[in-house]
Amino acid sequence: MENPGTVFTQISDFLDYLGSDFSGTISKLSKDGLDLSPKFPFLCSRHFADLIKKSSHPEALLREVLPLTVEREKVPGFVDDPVGDLPAGKSDCVIQKYDRRALIVSTATCGVRCRFCFRKNYPFQNGPDVAREVSNWLDTHSDVWEVILSGGDPITLSPGAFRDLVESIAAHPPVTTLRIHTRLPVMRPDLVMQHFELLRELPTRFSCVLVSHVNHADELDDESAALFAHLKICGWTLLNQSVLLKGVNDSPDKLTALCRKLFEQGVLPYYLHQLDHANGVAHFEVSDERARELIAEIRTKLPGYLVPKLVREIAGEKSKTPI
Repeated sequence: MENPGTVFTQISDFLDYLGSDFSGTISKLSKDGLDLSPKFPFLCSRHFADLIKKSSHPEALLREVLPLTVEREKVPGFVDDPVGDLPAGKSDCVIQKYDRRALIVSTATCGVRCRFCFRKNYPFQNGPDVAREVSNWLDTHSDVWEVILSGGDPITLSPGAFRDLVESIAAHPPVTTLRIHTRLPVMRPDLVMQHFELLRELPTRFSCVLVSHVNHADELDDESAALFAHLKICGWTLLNQSVLLKGVNDSPDKLTALCRKLFEQGVLPYYLHQLDHANGVAHFEVSDERARELIAEIRTKLPGYLVPKLVREIAGEKSKTPI
């Protein structure tokens, strides 16, 4: 059972934990209304709350998790399935958009509910046996060479369920690459550690890639550094993808600091995503023109290998689209 001390599911408890020192910042952020009963329920880890407390830009990290009434506004062009997950669904848990690769929606559970989440309106189906469903699908798709574990967050699975899922994939020799997308190194490092025996073993069985989702340098700390170091030693390739978010990381200084700190922790910045147009996230949008300006500015401050690719996912396209 979840330790109630590790997560906040009530906004009032989260705000009480942050304390009176943050009341001014929260009032400023929520001047248009704090949503105490959001349609997309509130969830934040105590670990991330501690990062907010230590942050030199707490308002940036707060924006990622604090529900605002503006999320209820209907904005033209913002929809429930902005990246075309549903048309690409091959079963309740398998999505295939790209050639010879498959994404597994392994769970609806996350370590946080990011307010900009592109799957905040996704009709998750937590089936009783994802491992069996994936195995059955791979039985008839022997051309698939990469399997991507997503969700929710796959590392929130119990150790047994996570191992069963990985074993069901490993039983199909054509799959040579396993990729995991996760927010947990900066949200719930404790959950990453409960899987560490298996994570250490996997690079002997697959080419392994872990894609972390970090948007601001202050999300990274000593615990994330230790996790990334251990994974790198074990043979994982470590990449990061960020979302460009108004009020969070939409400045050259913040993006430069993020890219440098990721590299210090052994992680290469890979993608900077333009916002997916999911209902309820329009207040985070940064224009394409400004996004290009930001990339041009950080290119003058960083070596080329630390400049992430600016991309957008367009429903129905066979790859990410460069901007």
